[in-house]
Amino acid sequence: MSGSAVRVRERAPASAVKQRGALQEGPTLLEVTGLTKQFGGLKAVNDLSFQVARGEVLAIVGPNGAGKSTLFQLISGVERPDSGSIMLNGVELAGRPPEFIAALGVSRTFQTPRVFPGLTVWDSVRVGVHKDVISSGRPGSYIGLLREMYWNVVRPAAFRRRVEAGDGAAAEAVRRFGERLWPRRFHRADSLSYANRRRLEIARALSQRPVILLLDEPTAGMNPTETAEFAGVLQDLHRERPDMTILLVEHKLQFVRTVADRVLVMNEGQKLVEGDPDAVMQDARVVEAYLGK
Repeated sequence: MSGSAVRVRERAPASAVKQRGALQEGPTLLEVTGLTKQFGGLKAVNDLSFQVARGEVLAIVGPNGAGKSTLFQLISGVERPDSGSIMLNGVELAGRPPEFIAALGVSRTFQTPRVFPGLTVWDSVRVGVHKDVISSGRPGSYIGLLREMYWNVVRPAAFRRRVEAGDGAAAEAVRRFGERLWPRRFHRADSLSYANRRRLEIARALSQRPVILLLDEPTAGMNPTETAEFAGVLQDLHRERPDMTILLVEHKLQFVRTVADRVLVMNEGQKLVEGDPDAVMQDARVVEAYLGK
């Protein structure tokens, strides 16, 4: 990496769990500054800067290849930026490993739904709370693995309480999708339809009770009725958990108008325009980015 690249520490100065406990104050939760990621000669994200308020629903839209999914990869730690900063209420995320970022309360889904084919729907969702059972979610420690093995054999009261709490969070997440998932919770995950696999992935992310939720094209593969149904799920979730921040990448602009507080439009890795959904959709620069001159 060049001299301007982000420096990555091998170990955090304090556990991610303790830092998550500090994510309580301040109106701005996420601040991205000068973020850049290049693949060969292509700058997928190019000097991108924006802020997200606590409890806000921000939709990130733009034509294919605009850099939206790469942005999610950078925030969640799957990719490391070449330069720039990603601050989650004062904690630097840029260059951190995914498990550190997940322990801070960042949950995500992927553009293509990913399920565990050998697991049931129920166990697939419970994977989302597993990090809270192992060593309280502290990443990068073999002690956590040994402790988990010991706890599974001895099953002390503290471990049982964590498992019960995790099961409660998983049940809440699956029930949120009603008849779509709950009656199928003991079916194999790979037996689900494409739309239900996407619901499963969202439920798994929700089971972590995240501080910030990243949804990458959550309604892809859903018909108009299913899309409207999921909009209702998201609106209910936002009312019940007003402090949870949601970032979503989406191509269905009517869905965006329904659920988003604000829209950020990306084009060629850069921020093109941001603001109120209705105003942004009518901006001539946005129309040109989608349709050309």
